Amino acid sequence: MTPIIQRPTVGRSPHPPGDQPMFKRLTLSLLTLAALQVAPSLLMAQEAVVTKAAPITYIATGVDLRKCAFPFCGGYFVKAVNQPLTQCADGTWKKACHAVVLDTKALGWTDEQQSAFASPFGQGQALVQGQLATGEVQGIKTPVLTVASAWQGQALSKSTGVFYAVRSTGIVCITTPCPSLAATRLNSRATPINPDLDLSRTGASDAQIEAAGQALATTGILTAGSLVPVYSTDYTGKTRRGTRLVASEFYLPAKP
Repeated sequence: MTPIIQRPTVGRSPHPPGDQPMFKRLTLSLLTLAALQVAPSLLMAQEAVVTKAAPITYIATGVDLRKCAFPFCGGYFVKAVNQPLTQCADGTWKKACHAVVLDTKALGWTDEQQSAFASPFGQGQALVQGQLATGEVQGIKTPVLTVASAWQGQALSKSTGVFYAVRSTGIVCITTPCPSLAATRLNSRATPINPDLDLSRTGASDAQIEAAGQALATTGILTAGSLVPVYSTDYTGKTRRGTRLVASEFYLPAKP
């Protein structure tokens, strides 16, 4: 059964005791990576050779528009979500790291698909899970971001808050709170939480929200947002406190 995302009730606070939800809410998590806007970087991606490492979720903070020869310039500046600093390909820690090449060979994408993903990634409207490492492009050692998975923002709204990965636990309850969703903070070893999910604040269409509901049971979704307390009354009349993840943006597997 597909969970239903709660729509806000006009004129009512989401927090007061005794407020019993009328709908089930999706809990989504997120983590996100951006795409290349510089055509040469896309074309050179297949020449990159990097070492293996544990995937990290990145988002682009901008494209590299500096005026110098490729591959010394070009590509993107990226950062690990939920972290103040990111470890770059050379081992240093910075607020944002340079990635000349976005290597999507593992996804099996064509050049056209890479180009279609490039614009939203460079604008910070997509997330990628992968690794930053030193690769070799045109015989020159350069920072490369290899992509294990790519995620496209749906509402194309500004992502604020904490990034989570969210998926269904398969648990069905007759009352709330219910651990039907598990949200894991991206780039963290924190224990997963079981919030409800509200996607209505993102500005996404009903079709996009429905697609997110379907994805929860399969690939899961990534989301950015804030946790707020919610209260409900069970069948015994007892007030129970739960948590809701109010999303600012959510991400589905990219299909350029």
